[in-house]
Amino acid sequence: MTDRTAIAQRPNTQAPAVRPQGRPRGSAAWAVAAVFIVGMLLAGIPFVVLAITWGRSIATGPARIGGALTQMAADALRPQVSIRTIAVSGIEDLQRQQKLVVLTPVVSADITRQEGGSSWGMYWGTNVARVVVKNARTQYAIDLSQEGTADYRYDEAAKTLTLYVPRPRLDTQMVSIDPAQIETVDLRGGWARWDKQETKDHAIAELKPAIIVQATKPFIRKQAEEAGMEAMRTLVAPMIQALKPEGVTVEVRYRD
Repeated sequence: MTDRTAIAQRPNTQAPAVRPQGRPRGSAAWAVAAVFIVGMLLAGIPFVVLAITWGRSIATGPARIGGALTQMAADALRPQVSIRTIAVSGIEDLQRQQKLVVLTPVVSADITRQEGGSSWGMYWGTNVARVVVKNARTQYAIDLSQEGTADYRYDEAAKTLTLYVPRPRLDTQMVSIDPAQIETVDLRGGWARWDKQETKDHAIAELKPAIIVQATKPFIRKQAEEAGMEAMRTLVAPMIQALKPEGVTVEVRYRD
């Protein structure tokens, strides 16, 4: 009995155990909330998806939060290129252009006109007029006034934006004839005719249709199509440069 009493009354000399103190839960919650708020300000809704996707990583590895947030901010602030926006801007530029002149062929024409005359059963002779024009100017142009979004086609797999335009056409309203370049090679009146000047005027009037025929020969049309491609590539050069960083190639093709 005495021994038990002694044991009970023996003073406890062992120091009490000290519980390790961790970070307050409240401060950790505020840190996560601060990261979430910053993410919402930088990226908006995409951050919510990012937070859910990376939730486990954030919970199990707080040290990764800084790197993840930095990468997310960089992605959010990087300029995002919209293919449609660039295409619409390009269409507006083309429509302002209206008509793109791609080739100005210089051609010549030679017309000979004969006009006979008779009345009351009598032949009054034949007028002859031959006129030649040199260095008449014409132009081939691509009509861009009707270009629209339907003329742009984007291949996501190939990352190619194709622009379809009409083929160059000869503008028959833009035939330039310098009167100083018209030469009368031959002018004769019938034996009883005094109107050979009218025959010459009729011959001069035929110069324009003859020039159009000369300017629409196959080899000139081919030159116009080649020049048209080169001119269109130059015209859409800003679009090509804008899409180049995104790895998108811009091509130009004729519609028909």
